[in-house]
Amino acid sequence: MDQRDQRDQRDQRSTNPFTPGFGLTPIILAGRAGAIEDFTAALKGNVPEARAILISGARGSGKTVLLTEFKELALEAGWTDLRVHTSSSSLVDELRGTAIAQLREQDPDAESSRLTSARVSGTGASREVRQRYEGEQEPLTTVLDRLAALTDQDGGGLLITLDELQSVDRDQLHALTQHVQDLIGSGHAVAFIAAGVRPGVDALLDHERTTFLRRAHRIEVGSVDVGTAAEAIRMTIADTRKSITPEAAVLAGEISQGYPYLIQLIGSKSWQSCGDADTIEIEDVHGGREAVVAAMIKNVHRPALRGLSARKREYLHAMLLDEGPSSVGDIAERMNIDPRNQSTYRERLIEEELIRPAGRGFVEFSLPYLAEALRHEDRAGVGADVEPDRGVQRSHRARRSTRP
Repeated sequence: MDQRDQRDQRDQRSTNPFTPGFGLTPIILAGRAGAIEDFTAALKGNVPEARAILISGARGSGKTVLLTEFKELALEAGWTDLRVHTSSSSLVDELRGTAIAQLREQDPDAESSRLTSARVSGTGASREVRQRYEGEQEPLTTVLDRLAALTDQDGGGLLITLDELQSVDRDQLHALTQHVQDLIGSGHAVAFIAAGVRPGVDALLDHERTTFLRRAHRIEVGSVDVGTAAEAIRMTIADTRKSITPEAAVLAGEISQGYPYLIQLIGSKSWQSCGDADTIEIEDVHGGREAVVAAMIKNVHRPALRGLSARKREYLHAMLLDEGPSSVGDIAERMNIDPRNQSTYRERLIEEELIRPAGRGFVEFSLPYLAEALRHEDRAGVGADVEPDRGVQRSHRARRSTRP
């Protein structure tokens, strides 16, 4: 190993290993071993019916991370990824463009040439080069079938991925899945993976033209148990120059409540809090809790609560009077409505993943720190900053003016 490699390795061991951003892949995946094992088997052809996958869950639960992990597993197995985006004006046109780009790379006949003239002495000649996929006009079905045949020969397959499924145009989705079904029907190795927020995905599946997705293998991602969260935090730190005490790891897992986004966030804040110390102690984890709660309110709860009707908001606030799960009868009494009428708000809030059933006649908040978000609204008003900006800093203009 040369000096540069050694320096890079030291830098990596000294860098904060946590990734508390949405969609960023963490070093350690918590609670996803079963899903990954099933998809690995599906790629090998052991369970081909599990090649059509629909991932759903709340914001920050790890949907995009799992989709990305599946994609990487497929690429390692020699599959070709055709990613399409819900923001595209046409999913089918984007799929065509991506498929043709792959054909230009993979098709040995993508470029051909023919002799157009030659001198009698044979010392010179000119040739015409033809790009097979220049201005491709063949139907998309033909293009995909040709690409699928090439990947089949190499022992791979075609992987089509689509994130943020809840935002997709239904007619475009129907057209896209028709092509997927045609490829499967032709005997090609094809996998289709889509991911989206559960309420939007559920609404999409109610549409009559989403039969293919209804038959897909459904993966619901959510929180893991606190012990798994603590172990994920410990293992993430293990490959760095720092360590974490067992008590600190357990506290970090408890603060995260097993929510994937918060696992990364409390790990990152704890790492920052310990500074240059070699060991993350329990007080370092304590020091990061306030920032973790503030980030959860700002990045997850505020978008979910925005636009919530006054009556549904009142339902949630009625639950704040209870330490644990709330009785639906008590909620109705606090809202001064007939107990039978509260079920309408209850079902809608469950669909929006703000609350969940907690035994017969009881409900509870479905995501960590939602109660804190509601109490913050009571104190500061709807939409108020959770964590005001603090401190002063010289601007780049001031720094330039003081240079010698």
